[in-house]
Amino acid sequence: MLPSMLIQIALIVIVGRSVYRFITLFRPIRKDWIELAFHASVALVALSFLL
Repeated sequence: MLPSMLIQIALIVIVGRSVYRFITLFRPIRKDWIELAFHASVALVALSFLL
């Protein structure tokens, strides 16, 4: 019970950080598209594990 709850909390943190970084990477004039794609894919994979 406890390990699965810790994993879910960790996945929520991963999704939150990835979404935050994805949004903040849109601000600079020169966008780093590889970083944008990476953070979007990490958030999607973590979200798929969560659901």
